[in-house]
Amino acid sequence: MRIYKFKDLTDERKHSHFLQIVLNNLIWCASPDSLNDRDEEFRFALDYEPSLRTHDLLSQVVAQYRTTSLLPPHLSASLALENDRLKDIARPIIEDTIEKCRRSVGISSFSMTKADARLWKEYGGDGNGACVEIDIPDHLVGQNYYQVRYVLAKVFHIDTFLESALFPDRIFQTYQNMLLTKTKKWEQEEEIRFIGNRQNVNLIFDGYVSQITFGPEVPAESLAQLTAHIANHCRENNIKISQLC
Repeated sequence: MRIYKFKDLTDERKHSHFLQIVLNNLIWCASPDSLNDRDEEFRFALDYEPSLRTHDLLSQVVAQYRTTSLLPPHLSASLALENDRLKDIARPIIEDTIEKCRRSVGISSFSMTKADARLWKEYGGDGNGACVEIDIPDHLVGQNYYQVRYVLAKVFHIDTFLESALFPDRIFQTYQNMLLTKTKKWEQEEEIRFIGNRQNVNLIFDGYVSQITFGPEVPAESLAQLTAHIANHCRENNIKISQLC
């Protein structure tokens, strides 16, 4: 599968970020808070309508986290649901899950398309940038690389957060749900994300660079310097270099 990484080359001090992708197969795995759309990563609505499992999950949460033992957990859960206290009980769990995600998950964002003016504008320096084409093995899609889901409204059921608080093996899936669901206003980006358990580190990505396309606004001097840096490597690895008109 071919995916694309756009890099802004406006700031010459950041040219090294582009070069490390091309020459060393290294990609920056960032924290969620450093993303361009970071304000929306953890902005979502919650569905508190109890499901068939909500009472049982809430009972387990009460048993695990409560500070008093006046009532059996199942009765406490029943009273909480009857008195509309589910939100109050769930609030610290949700906040804790989000905070853990902010601190532990690493993300690298790519696109499944390069033919989009908005991508060049937002991530490719408004033409003073480059698009790196990367071929990754198909079997890694859905394992290390995940296609972003685009929805009309970003809504999660409370059960998913109760489950992540109770079962450690579920929490990474909750992180993925939050970070791989975006509203349809972002749909044209056709984003695909690498999601890992390390952040703010350079990681060797799976696959290989197959093509580099420079934007039409890259100054001639910068283009010459960057091309000189990568020419031998690209020739030896059959990497095509081109520039948009």
